[in-house]
Order: sequence, then structure tokens, then C-alpha cells
Amino acid sequence: MKISRRASILIPIFLVLLSVVQVEAQKVRLRSHINPDCVRPSGSTTDLKFSDIYADGNIAVQGTYSCRGVFIYDLSNADAPVLASRYNPGDSIQFLEAIVIGNRGYFGSGNGAGVHIVDLSDPYDPQLLGRVDSSNGSGFNSIHEMVVEGDYLYENFNGFATKIIKVIDISDPANPSFVRDINPTEVRWVHAMHIRGNRMFTSGWGNSSTRGRTEIYDISDISTTAPTMLGFVEDPTGITNGNRMHSSWSSEDGNFLYSARETSDGSGDIRTYDISDASTPVLVDSLTMTDLGINAVTPHNPVVMGNFLYVSWYQAGVQVFDISVPSSPKRLGEYDTYPDEFAPSVSEKALVDDTFEFVCGNEALQNLLPTTYDGNWAVFPFLGSDKVLAGDMKYGLFVLDVDDISNPLRNVISDFDGDRKTDFSRFSPQTGTWTIEMSSTKAESETPFGVAGDILASTDYDGDGETDIAVWRPSDGVWYIKRSSDGGYDFRQFGLDGDIPVPADYDADGKADVAVFRPETGVWYIQQSTLGIKILRWGIDGDIPLAADFEGDGKADIGVYRPATGVWYVMRSSSSIPTIIRFGIETDDPLVADFDGDGRAEFAVYRPSEGNWYTLRSTDSSLEVTRFGLDGDIAMPSDFDGDGRSDIAVFRPSTGVWYMITSSDSAFNARAFGVPGDEASPSSAQP
Repeated sequence: MKISRRASILIPIFLVLLSVVQVEAQKVRLRSHINPDCVRPSGSTTDLKFSDIYADGNIAVQGTYSCRGVFIYDLSNADAPVLASRYNPGDSIQFLEAIVIGNRGYFGSGNGAGVHIVDLSDPYDPQLLGRVDSSNGSGFNSIHEMVVEGDYLYENFNGFATKIIKVIDISDPANPSFVRDINPTEVRWVHAMHIRGNRMFTSGWGNSSTRGRTEIYDISDISTTAPTMLGFVEDPTGITNGNRMHSSWSSEDGNFLYSARETSDGSGDIRTYDISDASTPVLVDSLTMTDLGINAVTPHNPVVMGNFLYVSWYQAGVQVFDISVPSSPKRLGEYDTYPDEFAPSVSEKALVDDTFEFVCGNEALQNLLPTTYDGNWAVFPFLGSDKVLAGDMKYGLFVLDVDDISNPLRNVISDFDGDRKTDFSRFSPQTGTWTIEMSSTKAESETPFGVAGDILASTDYDGDGETDIAVWRPSDGVWYIKRSSDGGYDFRQFGLDGDIPVPADYDADGKADVAVFRPETGVWYIQQSTLGIKILRWGIDGDIPLAADFEGDGKADIGVYRPATGVWYVMRSSSSIPTIIRFGIETDDPLVADFDGDGRAEFAVYRPSEGNWYTLRSTDSSLEVTRFGLDGDIAMPSDFDGDGRSDIAVFRPSTGVWYMITSSDSAFNARAFGVPGDEASPSSAQP
């Protein structure tokens, strides 16, 4: 019955980014988001509002870039954080740095106000305890980065005027005491410091003729003894203009260092050094955005907690790596905090708005690399894996859950019992009844829910890992959802008659969002469950809309298949770079499926006239052709065996029989489950 072969034919590709990159299935879930109003200096119009993020217990603090003051959040309910207060004496201070330890805040000004030490016992009413500046503790007035370690504040200057690092005793906040200056061998400026135990790591910037240095110091007794330099990193690379070592973080055992190089031309990377012998660090790995298949100006800040490396990578958001093999970080997941990067310029929009056709080889559409700093500035994982904080320069605070980072992906296609296996499930328009057989127990149930003319829309709307029974009624535009979590009902009007429902998880919060595509205008209307309404134009009348995660970031990408040309147009959610590929013919049915289990949807079509499945694998861009099915069958690739890969499957409406090939064992299965006129629930996931 099954004929599978690797095809040697070529598929015409117009504009497509299908390189094989380091990708794993997305396992990062958005819990909540808050973007407070910003007070800017008079005349400032920039959207770059926020800077650093830090937290302790139920208090989080976020610094400011173009805004003023420090934003203080109450995280008592991480699913609904509250802006407790804004510390903003004088309404004019930029606090680039914000740290909270216990009930004490340390806020470092980038524009001349020194470091404010603040009592946060009541985060709704912060009180100044003391200041560190040139008149109090002989500190800097303008701070770029700082570290608080025990009773000591380590701070640098906000600018290239000096490379000195100052150490201040702040055990008495009202009376800070100067301890010493540290004068590194770095030629120009130290951008950041990281301390673990009795070692301090400095990240040097370099200048036009000398590469920057990351230096390793012994600071065992900083109060009485000057630090001793144990070694330094000065990469023997072709980079002669600086090196811009931005920041670094060591592994918990202190044997490896992860360093971010910040550039503006896309060459920035995360470098891994073996520092087990601090006198002779060895470069053992490097990760670029090309390696990861992301598009962002540069990495910014790395942070290590346990066996995980978190990197704030500006427009690409938070990147999470497994460092259980510390010399070779492997990406596990990501969350893009910055949804509107790479939005088309005015000239680009002029090319596509009228007809929404993309021009092959047009240079304007290929100028996609950002050259400015924006997006995710910082990540703070130390409250626990279920409460990882990400600070975005434009969009404020995100609370993320990475508890499932090492677990298999959920199955969102008709998995009504949450065992990651698609269940045999059908809807009878004649009776309005759903019949479901749970794969975990083989128990069968019937639920009256819907009427003839309803469109099946079953997926996981409440985020409990189980599919909810749901329909969309074109006649009134109402979504009818029966929640699996509590058995309750959710009725929402969203859409018009003539719209096409496209429910999916567009904001990666683990909950499907109600959404529709309006063919006559090519506009998508999406009600994101956490991030709110999203409206954009993507497609023309006659296109078939589809929502699938083509890049493995956990967010559904918006796409259309144009039968007249066999071209797919996909707007990737994280990079916002269009993928445009000709794959199919006019009579093909486009499919949403992940056949190789890498967490990314493949470009795939079912050709009813032949009974052939054509799949372009996301792992290696190889073409696979499989014969399975008859004209009139409905293709519904789903994971029936729970191995994380879509199985080839069809439903035969004329007989109510299901046919499938399970990917785990290549076994053929046939099952009568339904009668003529029934609709198979898994088919609702297909365009």
C-alpha cells in the first residue's frame, strides 16, 4: 500500500530560507506581559524605553533607556504582574541599571545621578537610603554596568572616557566608602563585569587597533588586597577593529565562560571558552545567528543557571541552550519578545500592498538584517524555571515558563485526553454530536455540541494540554468552545460570515487563539489570549490560509497557499522575514504537519488525483514522496502514536474509515470510525 521514495526532482524556489540550522522544538511558554506607560524627556520620540531587569522574591525592577526612573513590579501573581511603583526622583534620571537583593534596590544612573540605594520593603512606596557618586564614596556619577556582591558595589563608567572599575563598600547605604579602583589591562573600556565566587570576569571593548580583552581576576579579599589577574581572553581572530566583548557569564562549576560579542553588522556571536586553566583560556565553540537561523542585530547578555544558558539576543528575543555538555551549547527553545522587527519599509510595502505579490530577487525585500539595537535587552532566570523574566527595550516585562524545556511537545490535534496521541474523534452534522474515543483508555463518549453548517475548530484553548471541543458558526461569527479544564463553556463573537477560521497559538502562551482570515481583503484578525488583538494583511482572495510553526519558536506563523501558482507565502513570527516557495500545483491540498519531529512544520501537499504526499523536510530540505490515499480522501496528518511526528493519515468520507501509517513503526492501520457524512475532528487542523 505504501510506496515511499526520495525524489530527485527540483522544486522551484523564489525566496526561501530553508538552511539546516540548530533547531529544537519550542518549549518556552509566555505566562504574562506588562508594558507600562513611559515618561520620556521632552522631545524624545524613541521606542527604546527599557533596559536591565532583575528580581528577588516577588519584586522585579526594570531600568530605563529613554524612559526615566525605575519600574518596580509586584510578581506575587506571576500570571498577572502589577506595576507597584515607579521610582523617579526629579522625573529626569535615566537608570540603565536596576538590581534588587532582598528588600533593597540598587539603581545605577546613566546620566549623572550616581547609584541610588533604595528601601523596597514596601515596593509600592520605595524610599531612598543613600547614594553613591563622586561626592559619596568617590564613585562614578554615570554608570553603565554594576554588580552588587556582598557588601561591595562594582561599577564602571557610562562611556569611553575611562576603563576604571570602582569598588565601593555599601554596607552602610547612607555612608558608602571607597575601597579601590581596578585598572584593567584592556586598552579602552570595560563594558561589563560578572562575579562568581572569588573570580571576576571583565568584558573589554577594544579599539581601532587592539582587540578587546576579557580578563579573569582573583578578588578573594577585595577589601584589603588588590585583585590579581589570572589570565585573559584575546581572540586570535581576523577581527582587528575592537572585538566588542560585551558581557560574559561562567558555568556554575567555573570551568567555562560564555561571552557575547556585540556588533552592528550581524557578526556578533556567543563564544564558549574552557577556563579550567584560567591562565590559558581556550575557545571551544561559537554560535552565530546564522548557526541558529535567527535574524537580529547581535546577542546582548548571556546568563547561566544550572545546565541552561539564557541569552538575550535583541530582536530574536530569549534563546535557551542546554549546556549539560558545557563546551557545546545546544538550543532547546526560544521566545521572541519583539514581534514587529523587520516590518517592511514604506518602499517595501509599496511593492506588495496592491497585489500582495512578492517580486523574485527584488533587493529591497532582501535587506532584512537589522542594524540597530532593539528587542530583548536582558533575561533573568533566577526566580525559577517557571518564572523567567525577559526585559524588552520596547515592550517591557515578559514572564516566561521553561519548565517543559526538556519535555516532548504537546499534541494539539484532537488530543482530548492529553496523552500526546491524536484520538479517533468525529462530528456528525446531522445530529450535532461529537464521538470521541480516548487513546489512553479506549473509552468512547458522545457530546452534543454544534449544528449543521458549523466549522470544526477543536484545539487547546485553555492551555491544559487537552483539546477542547469547539466549532465556529459562520452564520453569526460566534466561537463555541467547551473547555476541557473545567467543563465550562466559552462563547465569543469573532469574525464574519465568509471568514475562514484559523485558530492557533500565535503568542506562545500555550493557549490557542481565536482567529479568522477574511478572503475578500486578505486580512487576518487574531485575538491573542495574552498579547491582545493583532490585525494584519497577508494574502489575497483565493488564497488558502494556514497557521503553523515553520521556525520552531512556539508561535504559529501566518501563511497562505496560492493554488493558482502553487506558491506558499509564510510570514515567520520571530524573524518576520517572508518565506516564499513554489511547492505544489493548483489541485493540491496544502498540509500542516511536522513529519520529522523537529518542532517545525514542513511544506507539504496531498495530491488527490495521484494519492501522493509531497513533503519538503525541514531538517535537511530533502523531498519525500509517499503514495497513500485515493481521490476523495481527506488528508489529516496527525500524531496517532505519540512519537512527536505526524503520521500520514486519511479519512474516507464515503465509508467513514480512517487509514494511516504510524511513523514509529511504519505500520499500516485501518479503522472504521464514523458513517458517511461525518467529519473527522483531526481534519480541522488542516487548511
